[in-house]
Amino acid sequence: MKGFHMDYGMSARDYLTRAEECLRQNDPKYLFYAALELRCAVEARMREYLANWEHVSKNQKQGWEIAKLGRAAEKAFKGNKLMRWRVLNNATRETKIVLYYTPVTKNLEANTKRLGDYLHAPKDYHPEDDRWWAEFRNLLQEMMMQTKFATTGTLLGPALLKGNRAHLNMEVPPETDLTELQDIGALKTISVDFPDELPATLEPEAIVWKS
Repeated sequence: MKGFHMDYGMSARDYLTRAEECLRQNDPKYLFYAALELRCAVEARMREYLANWEHVSKNQKQGWEIAKLGRAAEKAFKGNKLMRWRVLNNATRETKIVLYYTPVTKNLEANTKRLGDYLHAPKDYHPEDDRWWAEFRNLLQEMMMQTKFATTGTLLGPALLKGNRAHLNMEVPPETDLTELQDIGALKTISVDFPDELPATLEPEAIVWKS
């Protein structure tokens, strides 16, 4: 169609944004659209993790099956843990930068696989008051929160040691002040830990994607 233009973003955050918009609609059909967008968001996020690492094979980077992508990420990153990377000023011990790797969790993987129960033509009719619809929406809302977690971190995988050097891959929001990042080698002491969950309130020094 002449003059027609549609900017259809394909990052995990783009898919997540569209899924949120669908879930806000008061119309059952939009649940299916939300499910498809969330399925793509999880796949895209897992591929974003794998894309920039040389030790990950081309086939693994181009995969689409959630289970296989999950196994590839777990092998590449030697686990599936949330990681916090803090940069401290040597003299003052002041925190200068906080970075997070927020993985696709096993629970989110499992929920994504469950979408297969809904993304096929149903065998039976489900009236509006059928509990089936509420269960479907609850699954999508749970996945929404899990996917927001997975897309919060700016590290595309945890820091990996190669010899006596740590290697990082990251994608930062466009508005990020990169001054401290550019000076990271001059600072500093690095503190790495693996918390069970993200803090309820993220550190002001954290460089993250805002939902």
